Amino acid sequence: MSTHTAARGFPARTRPALVTAVLVLALAALAGCGQASPPNPHPLTFDSYAALGDSYSAGVALTPLSDATCLRSSSNYVGLLADKLHIPSVEDATCGGAKSVNLTQPQVTAYGTNPPQLDAVSAGTKLVTLGIGLNDYNLSFALLYTCLPVNGVRTATCTAFLNAKQSVITDVIKKMGDLVTNDLKEIRAKAPHARIVLVGYPRLLADDTDCPAQVPVPNEAADRIRETLRDVNDTFIHIASSQKVDYLDMYAASVGHDVCSADPWVNGQTAIPGKAYAFHPFATYHVAVADKLYALLKK
Repeated sequence: MSTHTAARGFPARTRPALVTAVLVLALAALAGCGQASPPNPHPLTFDSYAALGDSYSAGVALTPLSDATCLRSSSNYVGLLADKLHIPSVEDATCGGAKSVNLTQPQVTAYGTNPPQLDAVSAGTKLVTLGIGLNDYNLSFALLYTCLPVNGVRTATCTAFLNAKQSVITDVIKKMGDLVTNDLKEIRAKAPHARIVLVGYPRLLADDTDCPAQVPVPNEAADRIRETLRDVNDTFIHIASSQKVDYLDMYAASVGHDVCSADPWVNGQTAIPGKAYAFHPFATYHVAVADKLYALLKK
């Protein structure tokens, strides 16, 4: 648009002032072209990130590995999220087999010793994710391994597990929840200004579908697995609320991605080298967690 067109309709005596104003604005815009900072495509500002947790966070067995002691993967959701947020300082202390106690005590694995995971957290840490709990009180063993048949025969341990009253399982979940609550308190004490996210566990089985080829357990065991994983994640929801931290509900997010589905996020009983241990997540799960964490952190 020319200055003549812009000035059309104004009295002649106002045109010089208008033209001058337009020129001043145009010159100012040109002068700033080389100085103005471009819009920041990554508005989330976390300059330091510490990740704590067990094998579901570590990405156990996913190649390539970044740490042999913990079988920690460089393509777990920790690394993926850090890349999405362009975080310059990342401390990934996650470790396969970790329990809540391993936040404050070293964890000895078959391949070495992982320092206390809280060592990765400092007063300056701005973001912490925690995914832990199922290894406490052998919950993961009870859920995923106790009722696997041995030579096609149900074990006495499985029978005892199935005969246990629900109140026994509920008590174990509560005790596990108390440990995770304490974990969050410890994290907050070390990183008072950090944004903390508790990451839940995905579902293993659909609400109404079993797949004996991938999860060869009795129907009663499958039902207990469903109920227990749901109760664990419900417990996490309440813990996150009470401790005033964020919660990422991967149990709800994994609907349609159970072991029996066409697009599973978790593997069945047969380990796939480089891709997943038995009953552990595939790479697609870690991509989903990273995406959902990114979306959560934008809020």
